[in-house]
Amino acid sequence: MTGGVAAEPAAVGRRAPWLNTKILVAGVVLALAVGFLIYNSMQGTAASYFVTVGELQAQADKVDGTRVRVGGDVVPGSIQMGGPGQPIRFQVTDGTHTMDVVYTEVVPDIFSDHVQVVVEGTFHKGQEFQADTLLTKCPSRFEAAQPTDS
Repeated sequence: MTGGVAAEPAAVGRRAPWLNTKILVAGVVLALAVGFLIYNSMQGTAASYFVTVGELQAQADKVDGTRVRVGGDVVPGSIQMGGPGQPIRFQVTDGTHTMDVVYTEVVPDIFSDHVQVVVEGTFHKGQEFQADTLLTKCPSRFEAAQPTDS
């Protein structure tokens, strides 16, 4: 070497990093994953809507044979627990209208009289509502304390 600066090799066939196919594929996969998560979160929000027992009965002809979500309170004294593997029967009310429900899956721990529930299943006019999903509302732990007389 004769004291000169070594020449850098010429960048032959070099592409910009954002055009690299591996990076491009990873970006597309990431965009699809984010899009899927956004779509699912919006579906969950829309699917959380339910009708009351009265609304369901008013639309009985229109929704016969379709999947619906119905919300209300469990009627006190209406719960009939079956044996192992047998369905549970109870009534749900919106305060004015009442509906009979049959549920065959595992019951949430807080399921009892007066508990707010949302049942989901296929509605058939004139029959018991065959629920395949039963959601219960947790009682609030942050209710205002009742004043006491001292």
